[in-house]
Amino acid sequence: MMVRVSLEVGKPLRPREFMSRLASLSCEGQAPRAPRLRALCRRLVSPRRAWLHGVAVGVPRALDAPTKRALFAGTYEQTKIAQLRTKVEPNDVFIDLGAGLGLTALFAATMVGDGKVVAVEADPRAAAMARANFALNGREIELLEGAVVAGEGADVEFFPNDAFGASACFPRAGGIEAIRVPSIDLGRLLVERRATVVNVDVEGAEHGILAGIEDFADVRVLLVRIHEQAIGYPRSVALVRWLFDHGFAFDLAGCSGRQMVFAKA
Repeated sequence: MMVRVSLEVGKPLRPREFMSRLASLSCEGQAPRAPRLRALCRRLVSPRRAWLHGVAVGVPRALDAPTKRALFAGTYEQTKIAQLRTKVEPNDVFIDLGAGLGLTALFAATMVGDGKVVAVEADPRAAAMARANFALNGREIELLEGAVVAGEGADVEFFPNDAFGASACFPRAGGIEAIRVPSIDLGRLLVERRATVVNVDVEGAEHGILAGIEDFADVRVLLVRIHEQAIGYPRSVALVRWLFDHGFAFDLAGCSGRQMVFAKA
């Protein structure tokens, strides 16, 4: 049976605009394939996954627009991935603090293997997305749900945010109702997993976490996103001094903006 498509095009359309209109097409008669055609068009307009650096990442509808654009443009976490390419070696054990969608952990797993990667995420929504992405790529990466702290402690207050990646251990604009999440002792985690490379992207909690660690055990490289706008300049400087005092130095060739690389001197 013929399906008549009415687009009412009055001027040339860009491909995305055309597909958007096609996704909302009107069909005359009983056309069994029309619903499937609509579904296909909607998936073309709003794809459900992106491919970055050989890794598949799911793109749920609930994800905010800036993150979706970065995923489809291939710019999501590109600086961090570039640092991993040059700093991670096949025999490393990698811990990802603030795993988000799980892309960093997934890419690290392609370099060292699933069994040598641990992802940590405090936001239950992000943790669910990361777990789904691990399964999507057929990876068995360990995922710990909770907020990393320097030392043992009880559950901590956590503030999810409408903007993906803006959730934090302190209230911010766009935040929703606070929740309690388990605490994870970073010092113990480093020792038990014998971590050698650690990525730290914890939305302003980096000073409170790292500046409380006296023994970094086997860690030889720290990738640290410093959120100066959240913790302020004095505490940013204090964090850098703490790392210097505990045997780390800037790896200037690897640093990019606020995405810092510290290597054991």
